[in-house]
Formats: sequence, C-alpha cells, structure tokens
Amino acid sequence: MQGKPPPNQAAKGPPSSPSGMAPQSPPGQAPPSPPGGLLGKAPPAGADLKRRGRGGAGVQLSDVGWGKIFKLGWKLLSYFKFLAIGYCLMMLVQNCVNLGGSQLLGEVTKALNSTVRAPAPAQDTTATATTTIAPSNANTPSNPPAPPAAPKSRLIFFAVLWAIFALAALGIGLPMRAISTKLDMALSNKLRSQLFARMLRQSPEFYHDHESGELNAVVNQFTVEASMTLRQVSVDMLLQVVTLAITVGLLIYNFQMDGPPPTIFGVAIPPAAIPLAIVLFAFISPWITGKLSNKVRDVSRDMQGKMVALNSLVTGAMQSPEEIQAMEAEPMFVAKHDKQLLSLLKSRIKNTLTMEYMGLISGLPSWLVQVVLLAFGVYTAYRSGDAEAAGKVVAIFLLAPQLMGPIQALSVYLIMAGSAWPRIETVNEMMESRARREEKSGTVKVPSVEPTLAAKNLTFSYSPSARKIFDNISFEIPPGKITGFVARMGQGKTTFFKLALRFYDPQAGEVVLGGRPVGDYASDNLYNHIAMMSQFPAFFYDTLRANMQMARANATDEEIRAICEKTGVWKILQAGVQGNPLDEEFAAARRLSGGQKKLLALTRCLLRNPSILFLDEPTVGMDNVEKFSMLEIIKNALKGHTVMVVDHDLRWLMPFCDYFVVLDNGKIAEQGTAQELLQRGGLFAELYHAEDAKPAGDDAHTSAPPPQMAGAGLSGKARPG
Repeated sequence: MQGKPPPNQAAKGPPSSPSGMAPQSPPGQAPPSPPGGLLGKAPPAGADLKRRGRGGAGVQLSDVGWGKIFKLGWKLLSYFKFLAIGYCLMMLVQNCVNLGGSQLLGEVTKALNSTVRAPAPAQDTTATATTTIAPSNANTPSNPPAPPAAPKSRLIFFAVLWAIFALAALGIGLPMRAISTKLDMALSNKLRSQLFARMLRQSPEFYHDHESGELNAVVNQFTVEASMTLRQVSVDMLLQVVTLAITVGLLIYNFQMDGPPPTIFGVAIPPAAIPLAIVLFAFISPWITGKLSNKVRDVSRDMQGKMVALNSLVTGAMQSPEEIQAMEAEPMFVAKHDKQLLSLLKSRIKNTLTMEYMGLISGLPSWLVQVVLLAFGVYTAYRSGDAEAAGKVVAIFLLAPQLMGPIQALSVYLIMAGSAWPRIETVNEMMESRARREEKSGTVKVPSVEPTLAAKNLTFSYSPSARKIFDNISFEIPPGKITGFVARMGQGKTTFFKLALRFYDPQAGEVVLGGRPVGDYASDNLYNHIAMMSQFPAFFYDTLRANMQMARANATDEEIRAICEKTGVWKILQAGVQGNPLDEEFAAARRLSGGQKKLLALTRCLLRNPSILFLDEPTVGMDNVEKFSMLEIIKNALKGHTVMVVDHDLRWLMPFCDYFVVLDNGKIAEQGTAQELLQRGGLFAELYHAEDAKPAGDDAHTSAPPPQMAGAGLSGKARPG
C-alpha cells in the first residue's frame, strides 16, 4: 500500500547515484515493482469476479481506459487537494535536490580545477633597472603563488551549497515517506469507504450475481491496488515527466563545452543532440520490459491460482471442522494441504527467478545509457580542451543513472496500469452502479403514513422466462392486525416483502402503502415507514447499544431499554451481566439462543416504530418449546402494529395471526381467518392437514405445542442456538 513491492518481487531499478544523494527510485516511495509485483498477491478465494472473464494477464495497453483512469484518479484526489499538492511539491523538491546535488558536485569539481590551475600574478616590468628589489623566495617553485580569491571563494561557495543539498536530501526523506504514506492510505480508505457504502445500497440481484468472497476481495484488495495505480497514473507519471525534462536540460547544459563539436564518421554532432538521442535510446528499456511482461504475468497468474486453491482449502476446512472430524478425514486434508503448499513453493521459486531474470535483462539498457553518456562526455571534453570540462564530465556521470529513473518508472507505471485495469474497471463500475430503487426513486417525503398496505393487479417474475410469482393479484392487509402469508414451499412468499421495499419492481401493477404506490416515496423515506425482520438477523461485533442503534441512530439508552422491557428481552440481556447491558460487547449475539436472537431482532425493528412490519420466518432457529413459549410474548409486543408474517410452521401461525392470505401458483387462492379457511377446506386446510400426516419427529418445528410451557425460555439463560 505504501509503494513497497512484495519481498519476492523486488524492483530492479537503476543503481544508486554516487553523488551521495538519495537513491534514484521514484521519490517518496520504494522503486515501482515490475508487472506482477503489486498484483502478485493472490486474492481471496473467489476473487475473480464472474462478470470479469479476463484477469490482469493478457491485457494490452490499448485495452486500458486511460480516460476513466484519469477521471477516477483526479476525482479521488480532489477529496484531498492540499495533501495531493503537498505530495507533488515535496516530490518535485526531492527530485530537484537529488539532481541539484549531482550538478553541484560537478560545479565543485570545476571550481577546484580552476583553483589549482590559477596562473601566477605577472611581474611588474615597468620598474626601473636601478630599483633595488629585496630578495624573495615567494615565487620559487617550492612556494607557488597563492591562488586568486575569486576561484577560491567560488570553490567554497559550491562546496557549502552541495553540503546543504546533501543534508536536505537526507532530511526530506522522512517527511516525504510520511506524506506519501498518508496520501496512499487516504485514497485507499476513501475508495473503500465509498465502495462499501455503495454495496450496502445494492439490490438483491447484485448479491445473487456476486458471492460474498468476491465482494470482500473487491472492497479489501481491489481498492488498495486501484487507488495506488490511480495515484501513479494521475500524479506520479506527470511528475516523472517533469523530472525527466529537468534531467535532460541539465545534461544538455553540461555537454556545452568549448572547442569543436564531436564528430562521428566525419559528421559534426551538436552537443545538445547527444542527450536527446540517448534519451530516445533509453526508452528501449520500457520496450524490453513490455516484451517480458507476458512471461511475468503468466508466472504471476499461476502463483495466484495456487494461492487461491490453498486459501479455498483452508477456508473450507475451517468452515466444516465437525464434518471432517466425524468422517475422520483429517489425514486427507493434511495431505492435500501439504501438496498444495509444495506446489505453491515451486511456483514462488519460479516467480522469484523470473523476476530476477527480468530485472537483469531490463537493467541492461540503463547500464548502456550510463556508459554511452559517460563516453560521449569524456570524448567531448577531450576534444574541447575546456578547463572546466572535468567538472561537466563528473556531472554527466552522476546525472546518467538519474536519467533512467523516470524512464523506468514510467514504463512500470504503464505496465502496472495494464495489469490493474480489470480491477480498476470493476471498482469503477460498482462505484457508478445504482440500485433500481435509486434510479427510479420517488420524491414524496412524509413524516408518517396510514398503516395500510395493499397489492393492486400485481404481476412479477424474476426474469422474463421464469414463472410468474404473482399473476395479476390484488389483496389488502388489515391495518392494526397480524396477517399471515401462506403458500407451498418455493411459491415466493417473501417476494412480496421485497416488492414492498422496492428491492425489485413489478412488471405490472403496484404495491400501495398509505394510499400511495411505494414507488412514489423517496427511497430513504420509504424505509422510515416499513421495517423487516429477516430470517437470519444481522448482529455485529460491537456493543449492544450499537447493534440496537442500527434501527435508529439517535435512539437514547432510555428508549432502547423501554422497548426491550416491553418485549421482555431486557431480563434476558441482564442475565450474567455486570452493569448496563448496553455497554457490553455483544459478540454478534453468540450468548443468545435462536429464539432470544429473534426476540431481540424484533425489538430492534420496533425501535423504528414502523407503520408496517414484515416478519420473515420468525421461528427459524427455534426449537418447538422455545417458539411456542414466545408466541404470546411476541404477539403482545406487536399489538396495534400492522404486521405481515411468513413462516413454514402453519400450526404456529394459526394462534399468532389474525388474518391469512393464501397464495397458489401466482394467484390468491383464498383469504380469511384460520377458522374460516379450515372450514372452507381449500389449500389452507390441505396444508394444515398435511402436517398431521407427517411421521412423528419428522419435523420438530411443526409439532403441536406441549402443555404447561408458559414462560419457558424467558429465564435469561441462553439455550444452545
């Protein structure tokens, strides 16, 4: 994240400058890694998104959306303008200090050479012959004349200035590292935060298309790679171009020497043309790197695949330890693990050797450039006879490796952009995606609505070729009552909840809330009036207070306690807790039984005080004793609320619900109270009697409630979930 390549993929940049300045890698960070360096880490299992058939390997630079990269990069940087400006200024200062130090050593050499060669002062020949001159040995060979003050002061000036630059180069390293790290972390965190927020707003289709492991990889890994590449392409490439231009300018200046220009095969070569020609030749290094990149990508992709396989094996084993132990399959899994470790080791060795080979080959042009620059510099100085030529040759020698630094950095940035483009594209598309309810959000915002809910000529299927879940159905939910939605398995009972919440939109008809179609409400206002308790309520590793404030962020402790006491869950939460239960680490409700979790989830929904409440399979995870013991408690807590409930246990629903709507093959088969529907002898009665026909013990969830269970399950002791 901070610009360091992985240990086994160290970059092969140009050698350190002998000027005593900082190394010639891109300032403020470690040298950029060749292709496969930043992206050489394998993503978690399932990280290759299904909608991305291609990975980093095989992506050509022509495939890269450079416009999108610059747009996304500058948009991300705009959130941290001052930090980005400070980073750019410090990088330019660091580059100029390094280049200036090299140039100043050349100036010191020139001044020293001029001082040593300073001529002796001329004798006064106008004196008369009769003038008596005192004997003196001041100008004898053993005592040469003192050098003039000007060359000496010039030498001291450049020497002191070089020392200042050298100290500046040492001093700027730490703040440069700090600001570059801060910028990288800020960009990465901003991108991760925005992407995470966007994912939380996606519709269910999004989560059907992408597995949780894939989305985890996008948020936690792709964003880190994307933010670094965006910074390198949007900022660092431009800074490297500026550095390259300054370096070329200094080289041209140092090639300006007295005397005739150098000739090659009798053709005079302008000194300024020599650095420009060598710069053009230096770009052979990116060309060689590009040719070798496919080999590196193949090796890196092979290593990634082996890491994914190993990660999948370990993850799968950790998710099902009981099953593995029950089947005594531990030796088999250990053998598989050892085999994959060995395979990964071989792949890592191959990857390391390939990177070393690439570094050696791609470093040859850098060596040649330094040799050619130095050779031309010495040749030009030799022909010129310039007294200051030695200093210029020293400057050329020190600037030569710094010429290759920006060129190699540019080539690596381009290749890394090509490798990272599929991931950047994935992140960008997810950032730009919108849930259907946001694309077609209404504008109505009201503080409260009448607790009425109805379906009017509702038609819906999940795809055009799929069967119709609802086929032109209409019904109304009695306000202030608990209504059960009953159907055979797989008939789409909870789909109505999703339509009411606008997770999906119907093909025809509408769901009406408080006299208005749900599509008329602004999406954020709609959820103020409807709440849903899912089959598997989400609790997180945080305090109980934070888990409850998911429902209403500004809920006070008094409000939370009052609603908990109303539902009876407060006594359960107090059991075994010292002090305020709201301050306790909740550990995702692990100490609660299945029924207690559902009761707490219901309490959290009621904290929102919704007009309509949906309960999706409220008895899942409860044993037969627990669910019937909680029936009256839950029902009392819901008095006065308009509730719609779906549950597989019809015998539990009958005493719980005031009214029923029965669905059959996309149509409303019947409606009424439990007694009315049983007497009618329709689908409701058929499903009810089908439970009687089950063998004893076939389904513990559907057996009749045993007698004398009042109050059971409320002792506060957690049952095994």
